[in-house]
Amino acid sequence: MKRNQTDFIKNSGIGAFAFLSVLEFCSFIQYVFRNILIISKTQSTLILWLPEIVSLIIFIIILIWIINKFNKLVEINTRKTLIISIVIFFGIILLQYLFTFYGTSYFIDQYFEEFELYHNARKENYELQGYIAFIPILKYLIFGIILFVKR
Repeated sequence: MKRNQTDFIKNSGIGAFAFLSVLEFCSFIQYVFRNILIISKTQSTLILWLPEIVSLIIFIIILIWIINKFNKLVEINTRKTLIISIVIFFGIILLQYLFTFYGTSYFIDQYFEEFELYHNARKENYELQGYIAFIPILKYLIFGIILFVKR
């Protein structure tokens, strides 16, 4: 089967927007989960680690599922699939925006004391936050390993 440059660009776009959608969806789940933990007055160390770990696990599960589902030699309508992946990406971004814009202000208004306690406790955990900063790098590493293993 002959492939042209347009197919390559469309396939690259599908992969890029699918990957970005997974990243953004996991970030959204992490953000919502963190707010739930803050509201429930969970210990600040758990609020820092648990959403990151849950996000990482969801990232791995979704990524493996997508790669297994679409790693078959089948002909797809690349134009339609690209449009769908772009729409999904911007849908997730819109969901994040709406939750951040409306949800955060609502939660802070309703649970001001809980958020204040969390932010005061967070100031004491700078070293821990430094370690947590490696988790996004770990996501890229895991993605590379999955792609390499699935060849």
